[in-house]
Amino acid sequence: MTKILLVDDQPTLVALMSEFLSSEGYDVTTHTDGLTALQQMIALRPDLVITDFSMPGMDGGALLTAMRENAYLHETPVLVLSGRPEYEIMAACEGRATLMRKPAQPPEVLEAVRRLLAESERSLRAQTYAGPLGHAAGSAQSLQACPA
Repeated sequence: MTKILLVDDQPTLVALMSEFLSSEGYDVTTHTDGLTALQQMIALRPDLVITDFSMPGMDGGALLTAMRENAYLHETPVLVLSGRPEYEIMAACEGRATLMRKPAQPPEVLEAVRRLLAESERSLRAQTYAGPLGHAAGSAQSLQACPA
């Protein structure tokens, strides 16, 4: 079952989104702050993280930075939900997360979740196919000896 970690400091939003995503077949774990979520992520290894950007303590920007610096979490897809103006958070999200404005409707979130998970799966397959040296498995390039 696909694991989603949902992080937001608004308990009502967490409950509604968690219930909706669970009804769609996802295994949803929730946290209301970034630090607790980060501490749980290594053990949980979520397939996707959905986070608010503005939270007390560790906000979404700090959470993104910590994830990208961690070898186990750096490629985990992230969907940032935020009510803040786009220009305020775009730099923090660029290249590291997908941004969606609050209030987001559950079907819109579900569409983004499905798209991010599909992109992540394609990326993982491509990496697996490429093999440990980054070359396509079975190609002549991957069979060349390393220089002495």
